[in-house]
Formats: sequence, structure tokens, C-alpha cells
Amino acid sequence: MLPADVLAKLDAMDEYDRMLAYDRIGRDHRMSAAEVETQFNTWKSGGAVPSVFSASESAPNAPSVQPANYIQDASRYRPAYDPSREGKARQSQIEQAVMCPLCHSALGIPATRPIKVTCPSCLAESTFTN
Repeated sequence: MLPADVLAKLDAMDEYDRMLAYDRIGRDHRMSAAEVETQFNTWKSGGAVPSVFSASESAPNAPSVQPANYIQDASRYRPAYDPSREGKARQSQIEQAVMCPLCHSALGIPATRPIKVTCPSCLAESTFTN
């Protein structure tokens, strides 16, 4: 069963982005895209709201506060997908890399603490304090 916060994030997407997200979320949760779509449609039509949360989540839409799991070589995780001036400025601020507590994707972040991060892979929000 998918967590309610994932289903709510799917609900906030437009139809095309949602269709693309079905596959990504399915891979993250070891499901097929069709199973994700079925669960979303059931949830959307007023079906049972899942009550399954990971150990790091206390409630839907509440960011989890996690100790940072640092990665040694942060320079490998500098995103290069935003060529704008603002994007380059954000990229230059990346000094550290941490693991997403939910899906274990590498996230490049500045040294500012506390910092709230939304993982681009699983859309989980985490707050790192150290």
C-alpha cells in the first residue's frame, strides 16, 4: 500500500506528470505502474486511505527530522540540469551530499542547517539538523 503523502503528491500533479510518476513511484515501492495507478484511483475515489508509513514518518505531509547520512565525495552529486543563472548559483552552494532516508538516493545540499529537502526521486520531505 502506498503512503498517503505519496498519493496526495500524485493528486497535486497534472495528468501527464502523474502518468510519468506512476512508473517512478512503482519502481521505488517495488510495484508496477498499473498497481500505483490503481491504488491512486481507489484513493481518489474515496477508497481506503492507506495507513502504512515508513519508520521515519510520523504523519502524512509532516517532514521527517533525520540525522544526515553523509556521502564522502559530494562533488559527484552536483546537479547540472538547470543551466540558468539561479541554477548555477544553487549548484555552487552544494558542499555536502547525504542519502535520502526513504529511498537512499544521493542528495547534494549546502552546509546550512536545519535544511528541509524534498527528494526528487521519491518526493519525501526530510529535515536535516546536523
